Amino acid sequence: MKIAPLLFFTVAALLLTACTPKQSSQSAATAPAEEKPQTEEELAQRVITKVQRIIENTDDRLSAVEPVVDTMPVEYGFEEGRVLKLWMEDNQAVKLTVTEPDDEGAMTGLSTFYFGGQDLFYASQPFARFIFLNGKLEYWLDENWTVNPMSPQLLDQREELLYNEANEYLTWFFGAPADN
Repeated sequence: MKIAPLLFFTVAALLLTACTPKQSSQSAATAPAEEKPQTEEELAQRVITKVQRIIENTDDRLSAVEPVVDTMPVEYGFEEGRVLKLWMEDNQAVKLTVTEPDDEGAMTGLSTFYFGGQDLFYASQPFARFIFLNGKLEYWLDENWTVNPMSPQLLDQREELLYNEANEYLTWFFGAPADN
């Protein structure tokens, strides 16, 4: 009887088509698009989470790199000089840490600056954190990553202060830029 082989091939063909996964318009490797934040708080939390991830990845990458280390002269009223550590990639500053004095003048605190090209990307100081978007200070946070609402004027003043501070410490390593 020839019906058995024909039946077998028909059933096999049906099973193959039934077991083959359907192709969707979205591949399995592509994650679904994130929903747009509905509030300023949701947007801030999304930015904070991404910045934390970038900082963690940068620190992981830099863990195998020896920083350039130097100590500034002791300032009046302090017990020791500020210790500066600079991590670089492709002749660009990526991360800079600076020890900070406590109330007694001991260098127990730490400020950290992360750079995205020529601009600050993120900075932390004892009791505060700062997130920059496209080189502009957008978020002033407490040490627990909670946004502190600040006026645009205060953000601009702190931005200028942070850039001046970072440039002062970078100048320690590279010297003052030549005048044109």
